Amino acid sequence: MGPDPRGGVRLLTTASLHAAAAARGARACMALLAAAAFLPAAAAAQAPVPPEVRVGHAAGPLRLDGVPDEAAWITADSITAFTQQDPVEGQPGTEHTVVRILAAPDGLWVAFWCYDRHPERIVRAQLRRDADLGSDDHVSLFLDPQRDRRSGFLFQVNPNGAMVDGEFAGGHEANGDWNGVWDARARVGAEGWTAELFIPWQTLRYRRDGAPWGINVGRYIRADNEDTMWRGWSRQQGFLFLDQEGLLTGIGALPARRLTEWRPYIAGSATDFDRDYLPDRTYTLSGSRDQEVKVGLDGKVAVAPTLTLDVTANTDFAQVEVDQQVVNLTRFPVFFPEKRPFFLEASGTFDFGQEERTLAFYSRRIGVGADRAPVPIMSGARLTGRVGSERIGVLAVRTGEGENAVDVAFRLKHDVLSRGYVGGIVTGQGGPGVQGTRLTTGADYELPFVIGGQNLVLSGFASATRDSAGAPTATAWRFFVDFPNDWTDTWFALNRIEAGYDPALGFVRQTGVWRHTGQFEFAPRPHVLGIRQLRLKVIEWDVSLNIDGGVNNAFYDVIPFSAEFETGDEVEFSVRRDIDVPLEAFDIWDVAAPGGGRTVVTIPAGRYAWNRATVQFFSSSGRPVGVDLGASTGQFYTGTSTSLEGGVDVRLAPHIIASGSGSTGWVRLPQGRFTARTAEVRLDYAANPRLGGTMWVQWDNESDRVTVNARLHWIPKPGSDAYLVWNGAWPTGLEHGGIPWRRPARGALVGKFVYYFRA
Repeated sequence: MGPDPRGGVRLLTTASLHAAAAARGARACMALLAAAAFLPAAAAAQAPVPPEVRVGHAAGPLRLDGVPDEAAWITADSITAFTQQDPVEGQPGTEHTVVRILAAPDGLWVAFWCYDRHPERIVRAQLRRDADLGSDDHVSLFLDPQRDRRSGFLFQVNPNGAMVDGEFAGGHEANGDWNGVWDARARVGAEGWTAELFIPWQTLRYRRDGAPWGINVGRYIRADNEDTMWRGWSRQQGFLFLDQEGLLTGIGALPARRLTEWRPYIAGSATDFDRDYLPDRTYTLSGSRDQEVKVGLDGKVAVAPTLTLDVTANTDFAQVEVDQQVVNLTRFPVFFPEKRPFFLEASGTFDFGQEERTLAFYSRRIGVGADRAPVPIMSGARLTGRVGSERIGVLAVRTGEGENAVDVAFRLKHDVLSRGYVGGIVTGQGGPGVQGTRLTTGADYELPFVIGGQNLVLSGFASATRDSAGAPTATAWRFFVDFPNDWTDTWFALNRIEAGYDPALGFVRQTGVWRHTGQFEFAPRPHVLGIRQLRLKVIEWDVSLNIDGGVNNAFYDVIPFSAEFETGDEVEFSVRRDIDVPLEAFDIWDVAAPGGGRTVVTIPAGRYAWNRATVQFFSSSGRPVGVDLGASTGQFYTGTSTSLEGGVDVRLAPHIIASGSGSTGWVRLPQGRFTARTAEVRLDYAANPRLGGTMWVQWDNESDRVTVNARLHWIPKPGSDAYLVWNGAWPTGLEHGGIPWRRPARGALVGKFVYYFRA
């Protein structure tokens, strides 16, 4: 384990506030925005003095090998005071943990000594970059270099040296799709395990005057489901509760960030003919076999110590994983998450509205057509960072053939209270391919309070859209009150979304409605029968009323029993009542029928109400073999529906993780009967944390196709990447059975190399 560093201060992981999201009325919104301006000084006066840890300094080179045995480590203060959040809040961690930090000319070095009296119990299945480390032992580091308590960087490492990182821009969790340039190694030994992290100064944003940074560290022990951390260990707080962060001192004057970072790429692709299959297995060809070589460039410019300009030219996302196939049995659009790196980084800066419901900015509207087909992005620029008390984001993107538009977004957040903000947003779309100019504007706020040790969050937004000069303006607003604490998560919200509200770069699930939502939920910790925590939802409601009167849709959900066990297993039983009042008929099933024609099931306009019951079981992700099961039955519109779903995860440490899942829903309606099925299989293999591959196979009987996304990823050095990706799709449900594997309906092979350098 290297030189014994016992002594010092404590640490981590995945415990974050349930932070609040959004809103209630235009006038209430603006009144709270104005009132918030008077609150920061009073809140700052009550802030407790945080504990400090002093960095050591390394004059010579350090080895990144997972064994922190250089003499320089002895010069740094130790963090050893790790306190449990779970299973026994406030008690010391059951295993000893030590953290030390060194400042070196090339960057920040962090070492963890994770002692374990039973090293044979260490769980370490994950090896791939950015894997879900919740299944493993792991350590976490959070840095707030600007000490604004609203932003920072998260780094996690498991005993295999698997690396996960994220960028925090407020809220309750870090953006895990941020990929910083850093490196780590880990070693397992007779006394436990050690880890070393190296973070180049260039990766971070900081002031150069050597002022203290905010910091937190933590450790998760999977065998006991024990979550410990240095700061924020209270269940009412969490690892990212930055009011409680510690201070990293003694850093000294820091080097200037390199002015620029560049990632030029070269990509080659080969695509096959598109084959349009008929039920008798014959097909017609369209398109052509094509080979293409493409070059492009992504770059970062440090325009100021705390501001970064990202630029992209001839942008390519060939390496990005495909969307999950879904069967949608509702009349509302499906929300697909963003997966493209350029839009994922700093994405939290542009958040505005309610996710999956009413978003003023939804980056999937840029460079993606209505049918989810990609639209080429010719160039783009994004400026993000902080200037004093202001956090800013500016985005401009030029799309090419298929859209031919210029998309812009401007976001501003002004700090209030210790962690809150008031802000605004402007988005627009114009250009040769767009008729007129489409504008969206809005203001929002988030005001977190701690009252008697309990969290209370007020938040909301007001927004307006206009299609072109002189066109009618439509508005949307939301007011939201949340009481997110360990023993209860109770909240209320009121929304109003006018019929014409349609942000050009946004996502709106439904317009022309008032929405009343809320829940009463209690989560006691009985500590009997192996139960860690119960979750009892007295009621959750979501009621949408037409603005001109009458119910549009609603649901009422009750969970009379849900339990998380000390083993990490969970079980839940719920009952739900749905109401739907479609004003027009809509299809919920429209697929090709065997032998030709189509099977169409239509729900007529009218008023419907039905009840359902669901039971679910989720096994602990720390088990080598995990099983998840669920069953639901009850009414569905004027008929019935029964569904079963399940999944199996197999983790063979430390190289292979395989999973399979599927669902079947039997729907019986007077208009017709059908069975909706989905299935997927995923295989992850990693030779080491820098070389791994993934194969993802999906199928559903609505699209009647099977798709394969196979991806090989090699990281030759931090910041550089090489990919080999195969995407294929084949029809299913053809006459005489079988799948024409030799002749895919769609097929493409892509190779891509990205080289990272600084200048």
